[in-house]
Amino acid sequence: MVTSNLPFGRWGETLSDDIVTAAMIDRLVHHAEVLTLTGDSYRTRQRRELLAKDNRNRD
Repeated sequence: MVTSNLPFGRWGETLSDDIVTAAMIDRLVHHAEVLTLTGDSYRTRQRRELLAKDNRNRD
């Protein structure tokens, strides 16, 4: 299992070589099932709720 918060098109920015990145992605997804999750992650939602609670306490 491989997870990332970046779309495949931006993996080259992290790995610093677009050609090697494209080859790696090609091999990863050849027989894979790619799942794209949308919406807030649990951590993002929890952080936003914590910040909102902190802001309410300041008022």
